[in-house]
Amino acid sequence: MNKSKKTVLYFGSYDPDYSRNRIIKKGLEANGIKVLEDRASGLIFARYFKLLVTFLMLQKQFKTIIIGFPGHYDVPLAYVLGKVFGKKVFLDIFASTYETYVLDRAVVKKKSISARFFFFLDWLGIKLADHVLVDTKSHGKFYWDIYGLEPKKQILVYVGSDPDYFYPKKLKEQTDVLFYGSYQPLQGTDVIIKAAAKLPKFKFKMIGEGQERKSAEDLVKNLKLKNVEFINWLPVSKLSEEISKAKICLGIFGRGSKADAVIPNKVYDAIASKKVIITADTPAAREILTNGINAILLPPDPEYLARAIELILSDKGKRYSLSEKAYSLYISNYIPKLVVKSLIAAIDK
Repeated sequence: MNKSKKTVLYFGSYDPDYSRNRIIKKGLEANGIKVLEDRASGLIFARYFKLLVTFLMLQKQFKTIIIGFPGHYDVPLAYVLGKVFGKKVFLDIFASTYETYVLDRAVVKKKSISARFFFFLDWLGIKLADHVLVDTKSHGKFYWDIYGLEPKKQILVYVGSDPDYFYPKKLKEQTDVLFYGSYQPLQGTDVIIKAAAKLPKFKFKMIGEGQERKSAEDLVKNLKLKNVEFINWLPVSKLSEEISKAKICLGIFGRGSKADAVIPNKVYDAIASKKVIITADTPAAREILTNGINAILLPPDPEYLARAIELILSDKGKRYSLSEKAYSLYISNYIPKLVVKSLIAAIDK
């Protein structure tokens, strides 16, 4: 591999601190690939100008452009620059705008102009990029079914976890059940709270903010629960400590296409921290997890969840076995250095 092939350009208005970008960059660097950055924010034309100036200064040093997440609006510029200067363009779509705002959060009506714009934005990015990074095979199937993203253009890069923050820590377990998340519909927080109502002797801690946080708090009040504690978002270092203080970590329990297609950060963070993970039994979850071996996978139903929590908390041996095998799975497959292997293979071509 020549020098320019050992260097990639992370490009766009992406969030450099977002875990997806952080993990991929660390994975590339762990494999000896230098990551240059061309990042700008602001209104689109001013942003494009800033991106262009930096690109021109760096363009001789790399052959590959990776559009970080979120970067849906930056694809047209990357496409033009890729064509003019002979660079391959990789789009990390991670979550489509249409899927997020229309199908999952339902904050935009399906037949509205906004919905059509979001669909077009996703379709255009997928069409223009040479390759598109997907986070699960199930999500890749979704993009193929909805946008016509051919499998040969897809690069599978599982989410993984950041070992600088999430790793086994010897902290006293103080929380029976921990959830953290953005309180979007795919999280299924109502399922968690209704399960907590069936388990009054166990302590539930729920960290995060978002669309359904208030309705979750209202449900706790209506059910008169004393065993559920709400906490706002924490810095990632504090969040990792909370995971280490928990006996069980929860994934997602929503219903719908997005819930079926994703494996969220929290699942990887839990297994990286050597914790038991309970999450909904979905096509995506089954890609990496095996029920009863390294995780508990179940229908997104309060009754099933309550039973599973009670069983695991009453059986230390089972808890130990699940957490050990989950951690072994993470170390063998989902550390940053390993999750980018298919991306590196595509860059090398």
